[in-house]
Amino acid sequence: MSSGEGKRSELFEAVRRELRDFSDQDVFFSQALADRLGMTLTDLKCLSILERTGPVTAGRLAELTGLTSGAITGLIDRLEKGGWARRVRDPKDRRHVFIEVTPRNDSAFDEVAGSSRDALEALISSYTGDQLDAILDFLHRSAELFREETVKLRAQTGARGTSAPGEVSLPLRGLTGARLKFTSGASHVTLRAEPAMADLFAARFEGKPPTVKEEDGTVSIQYQRFSLLDWRKLSADIVLNASIPWRLELKGGVSKLDANLADARLESLEVSSGASQTAVALPPPSGTVPVRIVGGASDISFTLPATAAARLQLKGGASALLFKEQYLGAVGGQMSLETPDFKSAVDRYDFELTGGASNLSIKSR
Repeated sequence: MSSGEGKRSELFEAVRRELRDFSDQDVFFSQALADRLGMTLTDLKCLSILERTGPVTAGRLAELTGLTSGAITGLIDRLEKGGWARRVRDPKDRRHVFIEVTPRNDSAFDEVAGSSRDALEALISSYTGDQLDAILDFLHRSAELFREETVKLRAQTGARGTSAPGEVSLPLRGLTGARLKFTSGASHVTLRAEPAMADLFAARFEGKPPTVKEEDGTVSIQYQRFSLLDWRKLSADIVLNASIPWRLELKGGVSKLDANLADARLESLEVSSGASQTAVALPPPSGTVPVRIVGGASDISFTLPATAAARLQLKGGASALLFKEQYLGAVGGQMSLETPDFKSAVDRYDFELTGGASNLSIKSR
């Protein structure tokens, strides 16, 4: 080995050693600062992220930290309770919730860490412009490297299984739209959308759990073969991220579905092979939102925002039909009902039911 190569090798090892020391001391200092401020180290680091990025959704904060939906929710609760951060709704779309720091941060940090901040600024000013360019490049590339390695480590941890039996959660991963698809029927399902959710999807299953997969934004839920006794024991409690639009498909029929989608962004809803004992609270529509039920329906209730325009196209007859304020005891064949503003409305629901219906109601809340 030449002297030049030997010198570079020594410098390389020195940099690694000093970098580890820097990392260790940063953790110790940050922990001491967190203790002084009365928060956890993770809370402090997330607060630091919020100060740098500005307001972000809980989902984005989860992406930046690698924390789970439950962990992020608890963290935000603590920061809000301590007065460090707050939840605010997007004035353009109140279904979106952002997390932002509160004005108290600057004064509180200056009081506790003002001297260390001044000392660091003095140290930085002692370097030349070229040196600062090199330091900045190293820090930026190191941060990117650690972010990538963090994702790998968390993925390996998740692969070993950290969720409770019957529980599934899927990361948002920057998706701007998604689809939920039951491929083999569903029974005893509770479905809701959460505006402050960090993950794409979370579910808890009772009984024999289904296979859950996600590919290109499509979350597929498939139960394997089961007996009637197994079917009665199955249940699912599902939460969807309300910050992105969803298409919902329930193939194979659905029984005992309670879906509170008032906070969701719904693009479409389709149920094939029939539906029974189903109650769905719908959000304000965006564009024309098709709702399709194929194969018949009984004891079905849809609740719409009071001002939502809607149309119902019925193919196959119905008994005990309620559409908005209009009640029809029994009708046969094909029928179309619509609100007066349906044709002119930009945002509206378009219901289509094929196969007959009993005790079907589409009403305003």
